[in-house]
Amino acid sequence: MNKKSHTILFFSLTCFLASAGIFSYTLYDVSQQGVRFEEAKRLIGEHSAKEAAYNSVQGLLLSTKDDREQIRNLFIEEKNTISFISEIEKNAKVTGVTLTTNELAIIPKSTDAGGLVTPAVLAIGFDFTGAEATVQQFISLLENIPYHKKTTELSFVKTDTNVWKANIKMKLILQYD
Repeated sequence: MNKKSHTILFFSLTCFLASAGIFSYTLYDVSQQGVRFEEAKRLIGEHSAKEAAYNSVQGLLLSTKDDREQIRNLFIEEKNTISFISEIEKNAKVTGVTLTTNELAIIPKSTDAGGLVTPAVLAIGFDFTGAEATVQQFISLLENIPYHKKTTELSFVKTDTNVWKANIKMKLILQYD
């Protein structure tokens, strides 16, 4: 081999090695971009899923707004207890019974050892007297007040003068959290 052949061989090998290096680097770079692309695609998918969940919750909140307001109205709030008692006293006059409030207490919210939360309760008791029909009408009115409640005691008795005396104790759940 002469000197010209050596030069061509050397130049060809140099070009081949340079081309192989550039090809290897390009292959490595494409591989790394694929990894970054997959990571970006995964993050976009997670973000899209979170956004869809958020939009779903927002839609659910909007669609249940009226229902939640109706449920909220089934609970009396501590600030409304005076107006509630005034309303009961007004209804007692309308139905024709004589009303006396004998118990009024707010039992605060509590949590037992098992983690069960008992909401705050308005404990209220009334003594009332009147004719049989009016006493029964007032009891029916108290049983049907539109609040979440529990009647804990109810008693009534007829006196010798044909007047009925009744006693009712109830627990109304204050605002439910």
